[in-house]
Amino acid sequence: MKTTTQEKIAIGCLTLFLLPFCAVGIGAAVATARYAVVGDWAQAALTLVFALLFGGVGFGMLGVAYYGLRRARAARELQERHPDEPWLWRTDWATGRIESSGRHRMYRAWAFAVFWNLIAFTVPIVVLPEALADGEKLALLILAFPAIGLILLGRAIYLTLRHRKYGVSVLRLATVPGVVGRALRGVILTDSWIRPADGFPVKLLCVNRVVSRSGNRRSVRETVLWEDAQRVTRAHQVGRATAIPVGFRLPADARESDASDSSDQIIWRVETSASVPGVDFGASFDVPVFRTAESEEPLTEEEATALPESEPEFRQPPASRIEVRERPQRAEIYFPAARNLGFAVGITVFFVIWTAVTFILPGLGAPIIFPIVFGLFGLLIGYAVVTAWLLTTHVIAEASGIWIRSGLLGFGGVRHIPADDIDDITLDIGSRAGNRSYYDIKIQRANGKRVYAGRAIPDRREAEWLIERMRNGLGLEGER
Repeated sequence: MKTTTQEKIAIGCLTLFLLPFCAVGIGAAVATARYAVVGDWAQAALTLVFALLFGGVGFGMLGVAYYGLRRARAARELQERHPDEPWLWRTDWATGRIESSGRHRMYRAWAFAVFWNLIAFTVPIVVLPEALADGEKLALLILAFPAIGLILLGRAIYLTLRHRKYGVSVLRLATVPGVVGRALRGVILTDSWIRPADGFPVKLLCVNRVVSRSGNRRSVRETVLWEDAQRVTRAHQVGRATAIPVGFRLPADARESDASDSSDQIIWRVETSASVPGVDFGASFDVPVFRTAESEEPLTEEEATALPESEPEFRQPPASRIEVRERPQRAEIYFPAARNLGFAVGITVFFVIWTAVTFILPGLGAPIIFPIVFGLFGLLIGYAVVTAWLLTTHVIAEASGIWIRSGLLGFGGVRHIPADDIDDITLDIGSRAGNRSYYDIKIQRANGKRVYAGRAIPDRREAEWLIERMRNGLGLEGER
């Protein structure tokens, strides 16, 4: 398919914009060679950084642009062939063979880490000695950028180790597409045999990905609109590979996959992971979910039996720190302090660093507004630290209603919600960190208000099980 006039203009303008970067990169590379020949290694190192930066931006972005142009032409051709079947507009969706995004994530991590560190380590070498000689202590803050660069480099190395250990995982779909109101089925094939002690948690998520721009700034926000999860304990070995069955029932009111607006997309994603010695396994796949004529039809018996068998009755994991006591028509649930230890430690480390910077700023001669603003944000972070370590919640559900006491170390007022004032008890996705969702238990009152009876639960099945305990205490077994 021929390139459109609009595409030719766009690629021409981009090429004109990037040519100076390419020219500077080539010139810096030539200068590097000249300095190296005469033995001026300091100047050679400096010009090499410029060659990599400008040449990388110029030639790298040109390569990405032309690759994107080829993909756009191929996608447009597929759209013209299948105007009413958008799941055939991507080759991997059409074939039902979807590779995990881990390899591309690794490449992006390395590209960003190298680009960042080239700048972050070069600028202090050039700027810092002169600034300190002039007594500008505030210039020491520039050392934060190399520190961030080391973190980015560590992430890239971790993703590389994961890729080398597990290779590229593939999701082979049995349903192309996943039909709204019916099911999404398939099997994940890893590149090695994996045997986690607690199985594979598998999630299907519907995500709204919004890209917003303000001037030269670009931010990406992903909001989970719908999520279902299961734990697969019966993976099979196929040669050297691990076969992880995937099967989810799709809700009738689900939104379709939609990438027509790059700044506001609906993405369906299958995620799985496994905790194993060394580098943990993880894989993510974007999958096609669309509404078709079959959406109004019920699942056939064959399709229903093809879905994974019902999971065994949930038993609270021994590692869970949430305490549950049950008696006839009474459930007592206690959420202790510091139960999400990893989160508590992480936010505490961040708070210590933030506070240190806040106290250092006046000594470096920063304007007074900076320590004030940093201090105000530090108070918010400090509150999050205190709640992460000290907040407890005690819930009692009986036939007469639910009592909730929430406060630091058990101190706090008691709230009573009568049974006839409770419309429903449901689950909310409270927050999401990386690939992990944290769930909140929400009590919907008759007056429309909501009360939370337990937050930041990392295991969806445990959160659903806790809701069942509350419903049982209220005498609502079997009601929905």
